[in-house]
Amino acid sequence: MLPVIAFAALSQSLPQIPRDSFGVAHVRADSTDQAFFDAGLAVAQDRMWQMEQSRRLARGKLAEAFGPQFEASDREVLQTGYTDEELQAQFDKLSPISKAAIEAYSKGVNAFLADPKNLPPGYAATGLKPAPWTPLDSVAIAIRLFQQFGRGGAGELRNMALLGYLGTRPKLKGRVLDAVDDFEWENDPASPTTVAPEDDMPAAVRPKFYLPDRKTTEAHVGMLPKLGLLELLPAIRLASREESNRVAENLALPFKAGSYCIVVSQKRSAEGVATLLSGPQMGFRLPSIVHEMSIVAPGLRMVGMDLPGVPGVLVGHTAKVAWGLTSGVDDTDDIVYYKTAADSGYVVDGVTQQLQRVTRTLNIKGADPKQVTELRTVDGPVILSSKGSQSIFARKSSYAGREMESYDAVTSLWQASSVADVDQAIRKATMSFNFFFATAPSGAEPSHIGFRYCGLAPLRAPGFDPRFPIPGGKSAAWRGFVPADQMPHVLDPKAGLITNWNNKPVSWWPNFDTPAWGSLQRVNALREALPKGPISLANVEMGPWTIARRVPPGNYEYEYPAVEPLLRSSLASVDSVAARLVRGYDGWMLDGAQSPTVYETTLDALREEIFVPTVGNFLSADNLRLVAQSALMIRVLRHKTKFDYLEGRKPEDVVRAAFTRAVNALTTRDPRPYGAWRMGAPSMVFGDQPPVPYSNRGTYIQVVQMFPTIIGRNVLPPGVAESGPHEFDQLPLSRAWVYKPMTFGPAD
Repeated sequence: MLPVIAFAALSQSLPQIPRDSFGVAHVRADSTDQAFFDAGLAVAQDRMWQMEQSRRLARGKLAEAFGPQFEASDREVLQTGYTDEELQAQFDKLSPISKAAIEAYSKGVNAFLADPKNLPPGYAATGLKPAPWTPLDSVAIAIRLFQQFGRGGAGELRNMALLGYLGTRPKLKGRVLDAVDDFEWENDPASPTTVAPEDDMPAAVRPKFYLPDRKTTEAHVGMLPKLGLLELLPAIRLASREESNRVAENLALPFKAGSYCIVVSQKRSAEGVATLLSGPQMGFRLPSIVHEMSIVAPGLRMVGMDLPGVPGVLVGHTAKVAWGLTSGVDDTDDIVYYKTAADSGYVVDGVTQQLQRVTRTLNIKGADPKQVTELRTVDGPVILSSKGSQSIFARKSSYAGREMESYDAVTSLWQASSVADVDQAIRKATMSFNFFFATAPSGAEPSHIGFRYCGLAPLRAPGFDPRFPIPGGKSAAWRGFVPADQMPHVLDPKAGLITNWNNKPVSWWPNFDTPAWGSLQRVNALREALPKGPISLANVEMGPWTIARRVPPGNYEYEYPAVEPLLRSSLASVDSVAARLVRGYDGWMLDGAQSPTVYETTLDALREEIFVPTVGNFLSADNLRLVAQSALMIRVLRHKTKFDYLEGRKPEDVVRAAFTRAVNALTTRDPRPYGAWRMGAPSMVFGDQPPVPYSNRGTYIQVVQMFPTIIGRNVLPPGVAESGPHEFDQLPLSRAWVYKPMTFGPAD
């Protein structure tokens, strides 16, 4: 039975904001300014300490408040991020409603900070006096959020490291580029897509992407600067923001990207009601990384998920439209290299230019301040300076200086009332997102569902391999961006269903520098959970329930259907408990089960058995697991790769050898037979609360049905507040896989 919502005011000393029995704030105001003032106040009441840490992470000011253990994160931010002037420039370009929302929100936060009695205990514990909240704090947090979930690429340095590593393997002599093609494939036509072929745009109007042939790759690789692994590794970490992401994870701030979505049309729905389920996967921490509220004011009526520090609903619904977002995983970033010249110069098209130097102060609590200098080229911030090769490498981003245009896209959604409004709003997005929506029926107009692939997708120059750094200058410069009309999209698909779990948008969209999309992409597990015919609300809700038990957290592949027949046939003659566990494994990772442990261990051993003899383990077992995807293993076992990693061995012999290796590993780990092999399903852990099993689910999940009056339900574990009675009160819902009503306030 769903819980009954009861509303009560939270505070007597500040403006009264109604809250329901789960502490969710329901803002109702007579003006937009008052609405966002109240929203800022409400979030501060719930999450001020989290917001304090979030703005400091985004602006490189953690060490100033909390000490030298945060110096590396701050240095990373200051070496690659925007100045205050650049943050202000993005704010100044925002639409009037976006500006008004951020300004009023900041005033609401400051109203909370004005009374020292309101401050969370973290301030007293650290001796920190909070500075006033500014619009630039919200802009910095929003930009970091968009960069975390809405960009991809910059894997060219990683591919250089892969190229160098493979070049050291004796068995690959003369075949290194064959192995590169195997590990870094450009396009897998079997990879599942969001837009079905029957809904795709005609080939004549699609953008033309250049994909290199072997001659191009050889020429490109031949002109790359020669770098050692010790030079590349720190730059790879900097390009991937490894240090600040590690800190973000520890501070319960956005640190990972994922998310899934299901949209069912009115005709496909068993109940005849269009339905949208959205599950942003941002990790599970205490407090939750995200927040929730509703806002009702003249011209505004929205409810759903927000991020502390950023005004308004990012995933949710209005009175007319429901929407969800997942990371688009497009290759929006490239690494560009140049030859260096004397006196901090670099050469572009034969002309020496000077590096721009942006120096900022890194303040450190208990230590002397330090100066951090960000070096910039015409293409972006310098990621690597190599004295040995006399070259520098910079990160070029399609959205540079334009991240907040994506916030304008979101604020435009709040006022959308038709399909045309929605499409016009989301076209403004500069970051790489998969956007899904459903509209409410109105009179004779039925519900509509749709998808759009968002962001600025570069059109790269022909004659270069996008998997490797490109030379600076005109010859390799981008040729613009894919026009919005040519970006993948669909309205009311013929099958009446849209599903996504960060899979590729359409069959012709390449991987470019990162093989994110292969034949075993995890969205297959989500699709298996849905029936082939009419889809009921119960079917939709079973989607997240199923994938949480079918795909390990963090996996981008669902390999069981492809691997299982091979394991079963190869081990048919092996008579042991372990073999029976593998043969009997049905792909369900049930809490306490033994089969998943043996299966996963066998899969890891199979990866080692296939690749270690020829290419090694890429310096560690974790690296091997990252580089050698399951889709590649299946291609190897089916003899579909350019290089024969089996070296003439039969696939079934390799599988049996891997199984023996797995059993030995399990027995070495714990000699007690079988009883110690129970894996226990991965769980969500929130402080000292009992774990919640099956963690591969959305940080926030909403299920919305498009009646003339939209009806939604959601869940946000562990709770809406970082302390007090609403810190953990959504854990029982999450543990039971049930949802609470999404409402606009007491009048509902």
